[in-house]
Amino acid sequence: RQTIEKISKKIFSSVPTVALISTLIIGGVLVSCQDKNNQNNKTEVMQNNQEEKEGILKAIDLYIEAGRKGDGNIAKPAFASTATMSWSENGALKSVPIQALFDGFSAAKPMEANYKLTTLDVEGDVAIARIESQFGPDKYADMFTLVKDGSNWKIISKIYQVKK
Repeated sequence: RQTIEKISKKIFSSVPTVALISTLIIGGVLVSCQDKNNQNNKTEVMQNNQEEKEGILKAIDLYIEAGRKGDGNIAKPAFASTATMSWSENGALKSVPIQALFDGFSAAKPMEANYKLTTLDVEGDVAIARIESQFGPDKYADMFTLVKDGSNWKIISKIYQVKK
């Protein structure tokens, strides 16, 4: 501890007080300017992300509504035609074209369905969303990858885990 005190006294005694004070003031001004620029950027990003979030939630809402009404056709506009659905069953990867989801919704009776968005990560025209969903008594962790297609967000992949 005494060694540190000796070193700091040596350093600070060799630096003129005016230079030290000037450095601290200039550093503070630069940090202040940087903070203001970051705040402006954060506000702009938040506004853009809110618009993107609404578009992404529109796609997820269609997915939930299809389950609620028992009509897979409702979900079709939310998904890319080449989308897939994947999960793990007894430790083995299962992956099917998204039409299997639409068929499953259409084969089911209407049921109570809801979700809560837990994660959303957007970078330009791509996004990852995670929701906690419930269809009837069954609960799921759903994860989606989405790509912006014109002005609409399309789900290109759905993976899920049944929650117990």
